[in-house]
Amino acid sequence: MSQNALKDKIKKWLENEDFEVSERAEEESDFHLVISNLHGKGTFADIVKIKNKDFIILGSALHNPQEFLQLLTMMPEKERSDFFNHIQRELLKFMVDHEFHPNKLMPERMIVRDTIYEEDITRTSFMQCLKRVKFSSLFLMWSIGHKFSPNSIQSSTPHLSSTSSRPPYG
Repeated sequence: MSQNALKDKIKKWLENEDFEVSERAEEESDFHLVISNLHGKGTFADIVKIKNKDFIILGSALHNPQEFLQLLTMMPEKERSDFFNHIQRELLKFMVDHEFHPNKLMPERMIVRDTIYEEDITRTSFMQCLKRVKFSSLFLMWSIGHKFSPNSIQSSTPHLSSTSSRPPYG
């Protein structure tokens, strides 16, 4: 199947599921699709077919707001380490790859991704990969929102309400 035919097939699957799909032109990829929810929830995943590779990457990157990073600096290092170790163990259950940049204790970006090989692509297998990425991203947002919510009973964790009026992921 040609790369354009594959891209068009994936776009059609996504549009049938009520996702808005846009394209980005990049020299290093055969195609790069960006998907967002039609109900105004924003971009949540990228689908990239890198040139000369026989797989497609489905990924989502969460950019942590500065307010969140400031709160992290106020937490004891052991508490931060325990928190992110727990998150990493839980992400294993979603069967996705994940990265925290520039490091685990002060992640400015958190990335989750899955891959699917061209020969394995069906609508069902593709959507299963997409769901793993989507739900792991939602898990990250929920975990951070819960940890820093005013109702959290975490012992020494500062709450966002003490520095800001909005949660990290709105």
